[in-house]
Amino acid sequence: MKIIYVMLWSVLSFNALAAITITGTVTDKQGKPVSKCDVFFNKQEWINDDSTHVTCDENGNYSATIEAGEYNSMYVCDEDLYGKSKLEFWGWNLTLTESQRIDAQFDTMEVYSLATWASNGGSNSLFASFRPMSLAKAKKPQYKQVQQNGKTIAIFDISPAIADNSIVGFIDDKPLELLGYSWAYEKVSSCNGAPKNINTDNGCFMPMIIAQIKKPELSAGQHTLKIDLTDGETGDFGQGITHFTSNSKGLGF
Repeated sequence: MKIIYVMLWSVLSFNALAAITITGTVTDKQGKPVSKCDVFFNKQEWINDDSTHVTCDENGNYSATIEAGEYNSMYVCDEDLYGKSKLEFWGWNLTLTESQRIDAQFDTMEVYSLATWASNGGSNSLFASFRPMSLAKAKKPQYKQVQQNGKTIAIFDISPAIADNSIVGFIDDKPLELLGYSWAYEKVSSCNGAPKNINTDNGCFMPMIIAQIKKPELSAGQHTLKIDLTDGETGDFGQGITHFTSNSKGLGF
């Protein structure tokens, strides 16, 4: 009987440890709390049956109890306004193994599919890639064709105007120095909406940014990279985060 009690206690303790709480405040681009928002945590993919959905209160605060583990993504938006006057905040490749706070800002742009990796070869930098997407540009998308690697590819472009101060990075809320950035093209799954005069035989691509950032001193363990993105012409704003884990030399992710 004692063994049974011990086993039962172990199971209950494991289940208690498996649940964590994520809290935060959601604000607009001016930093003012929003009065309505939807927060989704997507464990496997965006969106699936195992996603968790909560809403924020009138002061922009939310609280979500979720299963501890690795998460494909989280996103924050106002579902009633999405695609009409607002887009989303995104968090990508999140390690959510303990209760924590994740604040978010959303406006009319997205820092989509944010990923980061370190230069382990001596440049003392890290790289961040993401697809910048603008609601204003999405309403009037541009299609064009470019030559890449000897092939003609179709480009679906809804990216914002990027100025010198458009990309601002933070690690654990400490500002970073942007060393430079370049444009690349990410192949996407669909060519829906492309005009007939655009050759889509080799697929459709969207512009993405690869930013090089001066790497700060990093302690071993988990860190959060945040990118704030501002349209250089309109002031439209978007934000995204991703988690990464470094060793004591700041390498290995």
